Amino acid sequence: METFWMIWNEKGTAPKVRHTDIRAARREAERLARLNPGERFIVLEAIGSCIKRDVEWDNEPRIPF
Repeated sequence: METFWMIWNEKGTAPKVRHTDIRAARREAERLARLNPGERFIVLEAIGSCIKRDVEWDNEPRIPF
C-alpha cells in the first residue's frame, strides 16, 4: 500500500479524496479552510491497513454423486 493523505473536518462528512502527495493535501486543506472560516481541517496520513480474509473459493468443480 502506498501512503496517501486525506482531509478531515470534524463538522463535515467522511473524507473521500485520496491525495498521493502531502503538498497537494496541504493545499487542499488550506483551500477548504479559506472557504470555511473558523473551521479546522486536519490532514490525515494513512500509515497502514489490515484485511481479514475468511472466504475462499475452490475452483475445482465437485461432482455431486
